[in-house]
Amino acid sequence: MAIFTHFDFQELTNNENNLNHQLHQEKKEVQHSPSKTSVQNILVFSKALSIRKSDNLGHIESVLN
Repeated sequence: MAIFTHFDFQELTNNENNLNHQLHQEKKEVQHSPSKTSVQNILVFSKALSIRKSDNLGHIESVLN
């Protein structure tokens, strides 16, 4: 059976805090956003897409353009 001391737990806590700090730093640096063109294309497609419920076929998807 392993015996842990207060110093072992303190070291684990410090390591965990350091890793969390590094993780949050990386998240802040890596965040990207889609281009305006991509967002516009998705919005246009969503307006042209029609999904209707059918009693016989389930759902019917069609593009109205």
